[in-house]
Amino acid sequence: MLIHALELLEDGQYRFRRVVVLVARQQGKTLLASVLAAWWLYVDSARHPDRVPPLKFKVVGVAQNLDIAREPWASVKLWCDPKPDTAEESELAIEALQDATAKVSDTNGKESIIALSRAHYEIRAGKNARGKPAARVLMDEMREQRDWAVWNAVSQTTKSFWNGMLIGFSNAGDAGAVVLRTQRDAATADIIEWETYVDAGIMSAEEFANGRDMSLGLFEWSAPEGCDKDDIEGILQANPSIGHGSMTVQSALADIRGMTDAGYRTEVLCQWVSSRVESFIDIKDWKDLQVSIGSVRIPKGSRTVWGVDTSADRKTSWVSAAVFTDSGKPFVTVRVRRPGMMWVPDYLAALAEKSGHVEVVLQGKGCPAVDFIEPLKKAGLIVHALEGGTFALATGRIQDRVRDGDLIIVEQPDVDLGIEGGVAMSYAENLAWARHKSLPVDISGAVSETVALYGLEVLEPATPEPTPPPPPQAELVTRDDTSPSDANLATAAF
Repeated sequence: MLIHALELLEDGQYRFRRVVVLVARQQGKTLLASVLAAWWLYVDSARHPDRVPPLKFKVVGVAQNLDIAREPWASVKLWCDPKPDTAEESELAIEALQDATAKVSDTNGKESIIALSRAHYEIRAGKNARGKPAARVLMDEMREQRDWAVWNAVSQTTKSFWNGMLIGFSNAGDAGAVVLRTQRDAATADIIEWETYVDAGIMSAEEFANGRDMSLGLFEWSAPEGCDKDDIEGILQANPSIGHGSMTVQSALADIRGMTDAGYRTEVLCQWVSSRVESFIDIKDWKDLQVSIGSVRIPKGSRTVWGVDTSADRKTSWVSAAVFTDSGKPFVTVRVRRPGMMWVPDYLAALAEKSGHVEVVLQGKGCPAVDFIEPLKKAGLIVHALEGGTFALATGRIQDRVRDGDLIIVEQPDVDLGIEGGVAMSYAENLAWARHKSLPVDISGAVSETVALYGLEVLEPATPEPTPPPPPQAELVTRDDTSPSDANLATAAF
């Protein structure tokens, strides 16, 4: 990684000014960062004194909290401290680095190492990251940055330096790791674009580089997305230290039983997950149920129940359908997802009129979808409102169906994301979907399928009040020959 991350251009500057390193836990990130920081401080700081005098050469270690930033710094301190406090520290010291060090300060909040050249290395917590320009920045545990405050402050500090560089280390994150995900997405987009134009022979490397930012580097060791947790090749891809230390494939496999699915995938396989919490429904079990839409067979005239839900922020509404297939298993799927809420009553009214299926199920208390109850009733639909304990029973039912394999679904990426990141909260002695606890993942698509399934399997079909017959006509009306036949009417209703 260091050989390629520190590649040089012809003028002596680094090829990359920003580098993102992703790898599983316990692979030596801290040791690598410590070696890099020491090399920057004692060697790199003196390479171009005419461009950046050592006196102005600052290495800054940054992390979300000071303890994480302190880890590489503490290793460098052990190597270079001219006055170690204990005999054990003396044994770890490196004489050449001690001789090149002027001063070490380990006062909390003012940690620094100053070389004889006056180049120095200091550390900061994320909340105190804004400061004077830095020639080099080490950013540890990037996945812990849940907003842009630290990145916006620190990433700008290297810009005023000739040959400034920022290297960030992390393992994979979840949907909330906005900074790390954005940097990785940008780098992978660059890679795809390079493959599309340069690898395909459409453009030369020089033509491609003209007008493009070529200064972002991504170095990632991770298992293939979606692989099984016991995939040996996947484990080896994410753990490059296996075979070079105490970690083994067997120790990685042993972690499966002692960690949550999300935790194992991020920590051991360096895979991205929607949430680091334990999802209510196992995403692998969910995806195992997926079939092609062409294989779903629904008997003509089968009762269909609509499920409705709206996201916690009221920005998106979902309408799902549940129906029994010819195998006897229920099939659930999202029919439509649109921004906002105001469109739902008219949409469902038109859907009911076209299909002949008029039952709608939704959560009846404590959520945005409650606003639909009265408008849907006025539109002539039969509304089943699930309150409290009943909603928890519906949540449990879909989990049971998934676990037992008694459900048919098709691939729906937005719903898959909700299932992967969806969590539940206690209600009496049951568990119910928790929209706010699942944020930033929107689980309302999964909720709409949940209530639709419950309505289909548990609730009795309700009969709408009969419509009074029209008043007798004064004259006989003959049938229009262009009207659809009875058979066509039945087909249109289905």
